[in-house]
Amino acid sequence: MNYQKSPKKRLTTSYVIALSLIALLSIASQVVIRTVLAKQEKDARVINISGRQRMLSQKISKMALQLETAKSESQFAELKSEFIEVIELWSSSHHGLKERSEAMDLQGENSETVTKMFEGIAVNYESIFDASNKILEFESPDGIEEYVNIILQNEASFLRQMNVITFQYDHESTSRIKEVENIETILLAITLISILLEAFFIFRPAVAAIDKFLNETMQRGLALKEAHQSLLTSNLEKETVEKELFEQLQMNHNMQLSYNKDLEDKIEERTREIEDQKEEILQQSNELLEQNEVVSKVNKKLTDSISYAKKLQQSIFSKREDILEQFVDGFIIDKPRDIISGDFYWYYSKDDIRFIVVADCTGHGVSAAFMTIIGNLLLNDIVVNQKVVSPKEILNFLDMELYALMNLKNVEKISDGMDIGLVTINSEKREIEFVGAKRPLYVASGNEEVKKIEGSKSTIGYHTKDTKKEFEPTLLTYQKGDRLYLVTDGFQDQFGGNNESKFLQKRFIDALNRTNGFDMIKQKKVLEGVFDKWKGSNEQTDDVLVLGVEL
Repeated sequence: MNYQKSPKKRLTTSYVIALSLIALLSIASQVVIRTVLAKQEKDARVINISGRQRMLSQKISKMALQLETAKSESQFAELKSEFIEVIELWSSSHHGLKERSEAMDLQGENSETVTKMFEGIAVNYESIFDASNKILEFESPDGIEEYVNIILQNEASFLRQMNVITFQYDHESTSRIKEVENIETILLAITLISILLEAFFIFRPAVAAIDKFLNETMQRGLALKEAHQSLLTSNLEKETVEKELFEQLQMNHNMQLSYNKDLEDKIEERTREIEDQKEEILQQSNELLEQNEVVSKVNKKLTDSISYAKKLQQSIFSKREDILEQFVDGFIIDKPRDIISGDFYWYYSKDDIRFIVVADCTGHGVSAAFMTIIGNLLLNDIVVNQKVVSPKEILNFLDMELYALMNLKNVEKISDGMDIGLVTINSEKREIEFVGAKRPLYVASGNEEVKKIEGSKSTIGYHTKDTKKEFEPTLLTYQKGDRLYLVTDGFQDQFGGNNESKFLQKRFIDALNRTNGFDMIKQKKVLEGVFDKWKGSNEQTDDVLVLGVEL
């Protein structure tokens, strides 16, 4: 009689394969989860340091202004010591984020998108860093105004781009979490499918094989019993062997059932652990989404408030249509760097005299916009209410009243002011009288090249102890068809071109000469095109204002 061979080897191999597959899936799940947790820790630190860069850039601007207004050399030295610490922390954090420094526990690599963002912010960073180091070379506030202005001009752009970089880090972290969720779901599905396949193709056949093996064994026992009955001398030995064989088979069967139960319990426990870890990851993802929503709402409120402030600012100023209607032809190019501008124009006419003003207030954005409103109100009071008509006297009055207003005894002194160009046009005498505070006047007469008339080197509002302000007027006669141009420095200070350099005043005068034969509406479009082409993909450096009229 042929009997089935023992299924021990085949079943052992099947169980080893099944357990190995489940173990591999468990290990893979653990590796994925631990890797994500490690990356989350790095992402959280990167996002925190990136967010801190925004605060440090604002602190640099604030401390630069404090250094500029320091009242003594000892106060300047104390502020300078703190300023050095802030600059070092800001610079090391910037390079740590850019290079993912291991010393700062920022291992990893930036994405191509983040790398390009850091390349885009490099100009602002280098400008702030170089200007800060220049300030550290001084022992007193005298002479640091130029470098403070550089810091202020670049701080807003640096802050805005750091916001974008922080959001990109957060976006990439969120994307990685979503990828892990997908991987975890796939692993869970594979695990469940594996359990089902093992139950169908391994456990079920194993039970059938054992049952068949037991039946074969019992049949063999009966055959042995019949043989032993024919051998009376060996009857006792046969019964003993059969009993031991049966007990051994029963023991093996019980052990197999116990082993199967333990295996099922372990699989169920591991499945619960995977579910708990999945819920924890989902909770972290939801928290990040809620934080992003809060930041978005705050940004929207700020933007809406600034946009409303722009409407209030524009409602105070003269309408450009009302100004240009008073001349044969003209245009106004007004390009704020931010939503609201620190440049403004002002117009007033009385009898045969017309007054035109173009001014550039300190800084840009909200703080400079407040200065434009103050300047507009003061000009109305001086010219309209006090009836001052001399350009020189108008600037003297404006200088004194602005300085007095910004430096009341009960408040801390403020060093803000404005650069301004003022023209009066006497239609009866056909005379132009110009006076400027650090701003020039450009005159185009017939086919002649554009003539530049320099203004005073003094500014309006800000006073120093050693400088006496002089606003000397220039008197000119004009003919019909002559053109006048008043501008702020935003056009000429714009970075761009092939070498990422400033546009400069010479290029601006060349542009006026090339377009002198055009009507002024076409001339405006050409100048705007020249500016946009020069700027290219760079951020706008400053507010831009150009006012041109034809007499």
